Amino acid sequence: MTTRPRPIDFDRSTIPGLAAFALFVVMATVFVTAEFGVAEGFPAGESIVAGIGNALLGITDAGLVPESFLVALILIAIALDAALDGALLLAKREGGDE
Repeated sequence: MTTRPRPIDFDRSTIPGLAAFALFVVMATVFVTAEFGVAEGFPAGESIVAGIGNALLGITDAGLVPESFLVALILIAIALDAALDGALLLAKREGGDE
């Protein structure tokens, strides 16, 4: 049997809703009014993969400086490790001898 819907409790939901809407307006304004510079490509003949490998080995004589790629690579590795840990925690059996 279905029940009647409960009315919204304005005392508890108004303030967080207005705060979320205000945050949306601020972020939308920032993204719409942001100016981006001209897109630049990588130098011709430079290998991004080789640059990342050089950064991992500490070789700095290459023309391409891949520190930003290295940070992204480490952040993705941390996120994937956390996801794997969470999956293992959820897949763990609770006290069965199977």
